[in-house]
Amino acid sequence: MAQTIELVVTGEEKMHCDGCEQRVSNALRRLPGVQEVRASAATQQVMVTIDPSQVGAEQVRTKLEQLGYQAKIA
Repeated sequence: MAQTIELVVTGEEKMHCDGCEQRVSNALRRLPGVQEVRASAATQQVMVTIDPSQVGAEQVRTKLEQLGYQAKIA
């Protein structure tokens, strides 16, 4: 069963534009079990629908941080 998690970018490095949103979306979609990604530079939120049997919220957060964005799970 799918689960939607919300992450909030909290560090100094923020998403600033459509390109940042695309970069985040494309990288997270490559994770096994990620079904949908909605990233918003305006709100600094990333909504990710996952299959929790394949990927966990912490793995998604770690991937976001590998891209340079500190984030917390809301």
